[in-house]
Amino acid sequence: MDKQTDRPLWLITGAAGVLGSELVRQLLQAGKDCVALDSNARGLNQLHDRLVADGLPAPALMPMDLTGAGPDEHAKLAETIESEFGRLDVLVHGAAAFVALRPLLHQPAEEWFRIIQTGLTGPFLLSVALMPLLARGADGRVVFVNDDHCLDKPANWAAYGVAQAGRRQMVRSLEEEAGRHGPQFMAIDPGPFFSPLRTAAWPSESPGDLPSPARAAKKIIDRAGG
Repeated sequence: MDKQTDRPLWLITGAAGVLGSELVRQLLQAGKDCVALDSNARGLNQLHDRLVADGLPAPALMPMDLTGAGPDEHAKLAETIESEFGRLDVLVHGAAAFVALRPLLHQPAEEWFRIIQTGLTGPFLLSVALMPLLARGADGRVVFVNDDHCLDKPANWAAYGVAQAGRRQMVRSLEEEAGRHGPQFMAIDPGPFFSPLRTAAWPSESPGDLPSPARAAKKIIDRAGG
């Protein structure tokens, strides 16, 4: 990816997953620049190779584990983006962790910590670290990819449901605090689509019975003003 260009720069977390990789692909097809962030370095490399093989520009790859990253690691990431690209226009919080449907009080503590860190604490820390870059432009946007189903039917979603509720409240708080002069904050639920996360919750579903990740990615980009 060319550095220091005038093209809008998007950063996608969870970029090696089925939804994240589709977001990266469609953004590159639309002429945007893209930073692909994921804890799965091998998955990022495979995404890079598929995109290049299809004749698309290569995204910038940033392996990072949101589960274990603290404020210092997020600050270092922000410094890297500042020095490499000098800008950031859109941040998409697409990373998620989920293991299985289970009662909240039956969830192992390690599982709770990992899901909350990935789905709630990580997006908070990343938003804080990248806010100076996002606020610099005239059209900065922060997008939370949300799952509203577990809020309507909360039983057995455990930490994943708690994280989703927290994400909704975080967007509402940031939206009001930013007012008309700060970056835009938005929560987008792309609806159901086939993914490993969904299979963990509903293993009997068939891929052919659900919308594709490509359709979900298009919905997010369209609503985010891509």
